[in-house]
Amino acid sequence: MKIPVFDISLNSNEKKFIRDVIKKNNYTSGPYIKKFENEFGKINNSKFNISTSNGTNALHLCCKAIGIKEGDEVLVSSSTNMASAFSIIYCGGVPIPIDINNETWQIDPYLVEKKITKKTKAIMVVHLFGQSVEMDLILKIAKKYKLKIIEDCAEAHGVFYKNKHVGNFGDVAAYSFYFNKSITSGEGGMVSTNSKRIYEFVKSYKNLCYGKKERFLHSGVGFNYRLSNLHSSLGYGITKNFKNILKKKNSIYNYYVSKLKNIKGIDIPKISKNTSTYVMWVFNISLNNKFPLSRDELLKKLYKKGIETRKAFAPINYQEILIKKFKGKFNKSDCKNANYIMNNGFYLPSGNNIKKKEINFICDQIRLLSLK
Repeated sequence: MKIPVFDISLNSNEKKFIRDVIKKNNYTSGPYIKKFENEFGKINNSKFNISTSNGTNALHLCCKAIGIKEGDEVLVSSSTNMASAFSIIYCGGVPIPIDINNETWQIDPYLVEKKITKKTKAIMVVHLFGQSVEMDLILKIAKKYKLKIIEDCAEAHGVFYKNKHVGNFGDVAAYSFYFNKSITSGEGGMVSTNSKRIYEFVKSYKNLCYGKKERFLHSGVGFNYRLSNLHSSLGYGITKNFKNILKKKNSIYNYYVSKLKNIKGIDIPKISKNTSTYVMWVFNISLNNKFPLSRDELLKKLYKKGIETRKAFAPINYQEILIKKFKGKFNKSDCKNANYIMNNGFYLPSGNNIKKKEINFICDQIRLLSLK
């Protein structure tokens, strides 16, 4: 038995839309791009949605749109995919890592204000693993210091904070549609905003800043970050099926919790209190000192049983290449909770196709190993 860390299967509608692109031979430009953007807008409730070739490019455009430039500091959750930090660096900015809450794994808003300097331009909140950052204090701090807010919603499709979809609290938001995301287009991303100015900026810069009157007289130094019609046809199909995906993800999460909650040594992250709708991206857990094996020892033994897993992110403050680049701004010991999760956290197979018997097998193996 081999249980992949993630997989999906396509339904008949999704296959139909892809076949339509192939039949009409409109792989690059075509109607599914706008259809995908509009359908996703029904899910996240943002006024403007602009598709991009991937989530990293979406984040880069977010940073560019709010004016991040050389030397500007952006406060960001340390525990995140490095695309969050890199997008800031692409603009010449400096990512300043903020530690996470050890219970929810989300950025700790109570640590944000003390990191603000005269160079701070923005806060990038990362809604990790299908739940929301506690946004109330973030919004108060941003207003007090006149800071922009970027929301990294790569792992938060369908997630609501106080009954409002994430991505609508700040100035601009980015989503990822990589293969393992709740909504996928294979590769892809989306910039979402309620600002007409940001919308027009992103729309132009993602498409090489072509001139409005004379196409090849460009209005700026833009990027080729377009999403193809072929990718969009898959994304559109997935969005149309999103309600069923939510039910499946909710079922997977609840079943894992029921099987693992009483095993000593395992910590399941708490859902932040104001996340009114939680949507499991992947089932993430960590080990504490009551578990007889280290995280790495456990993962090796699970792999031998055919169970794939993934380790938690190595945080921004632990990346030697960034410590050297931004000497004196942060160091490896800065974010103790993020470092703890890096060494003890991981996620289990969470694909939409996973069966209860497979979850039973995974949890039984973990339970057996917890008794050694």
